[in-house]
Amino acid sequence: MGDIKLLILDEDISRINIIIRIIQDKFKNIKCIYANNYNDGINLLKNEKPNIVISKYSITSNNNFQIINIIRNDNDLKNIYFITLVNTEDDINNIQLKNISIDDYCYSTISSDKVFFRINSAIRILNMQKQIRDENELLIQLAEQLEVEIQDTIKLAVKFLEARIPSTIDTLKKVAEASVWIAKSYNSLTTEQIRDLEIAAYLSQAGRIYLNDELLNTPVMVNGRPSNEFMYSVPKLGKEILSSIRRYEEVSKIVYHIYENFDGTGIPDQLKSWQIPYESRIIRVASDYNELKTIYKKTPGQAIEIIKSEAQRLYDHRVAILMEHYVKSNEKTEKNENEIAVNIIELKNGMTLTRDIYTEKGLKLIPSGAVLTASIIQKIVSHNTSDPILGNIYVKRL
Repeated sequence: MGDIKLLILDEDISRINIIIRIIQDKFKNIKCIYANNYNDGINLLKNEKPNIVISKYSITSNNNFQIINIIRNDNDLKNIYFITLVNTEDDINNIQLKNISIDDYCYSTISSDKVFFRINSAIRILNMQKQIRDENELLIQLAEQLEVEIQDTIKLAVKFLEARIPSTIDTLKKVAEASVWIAKSYNSLTTEQIRDLEIAAYLSQAGRIYLNDELLNTPVMVNGRPSNEFMYSVPKLGKEILSSIRRYEEVSKIVYHIYENFDGTGIPDQLKSWQIPYESRIIRVASDYNELKTIYKKTPGQAIEIIKSEAQRLYDHRVAILMEHYVKSNEKTEKNENEIAVNIIELKNGMTLTRDIYTEKGLKLIPSGAVLTASIIQKIVSHNTSDPILGNIYVKRL
């Protein structure tokens, strides 16, 4: 640390002068400033932003406590090292009882050794804190740089897929957007897991690049079974490609299990229900919905009905329901401009539901079109404690 500012707050001018002489004798890089009243001290504190404060404690005044509060609650001042001058052990006990956040204390009977020791300790701690802040800033910069490199890697990988499988970028973008929306709506994944989910969605077709040309536009699964014998290798090939990149270890697992069926009849490992990674279940629904629209030319409404009809056999029912919410919120042909999403605490008598209310266990609790009453709202609230409502609740815009 370079030059250091030290602020002394004390009504006793003679003691201030003693401290200044000791510091100037022992430390050549410390600039001393002082105030002998509260208001001047606050002004110096805010204008000079010192590194260290030495303040006299008084049991009959709250000035110390107020100064500490100002320092600890101000982002520009919170790293100040605060030393309190005390007269007795009782002062120390009183400080502890009031939970005043000081860094150190020194008895007001000033001696050169005491001041040197306290200031030297303060400088060491300030240097360590600065080093930690600098290292954290460096870590943030490295994380941002890594994120840029990850994005570049994804773009490069998708371009390779695009060269092999036409229209891949637009397709994968739609799958990724739907997948992230569903994950955030369910609110069970961490930010890091959602990031891996998004990457996995963009790279979900990696295993298809080794297929023969005539199979590139063929769905991997048809009615819950591989469309031909070559499709059995798609999950394994995708995992092998992605697991070679250390950062994509979790991503490769997600991609590997996308084609598992919810009832345990899928590929590659016949995982069932909750054994299948939740991220894989999400991407499967988003990907199949997109295939139903693009390959089978289904309308958004038709595609969603097919997805819902296969819930519990091919798909997690929760993901199927949230996929319907996504479609009705984002597909132009399905979007209802006269509805708004609300949470449970916002429900009021007279509101009209525009979508069915489902619970996490798959129970259709209240149908679309129902007009809310006090008893219906109470039913929703009560049920939510044991079997939470899935996603938002949608009502007519008033």
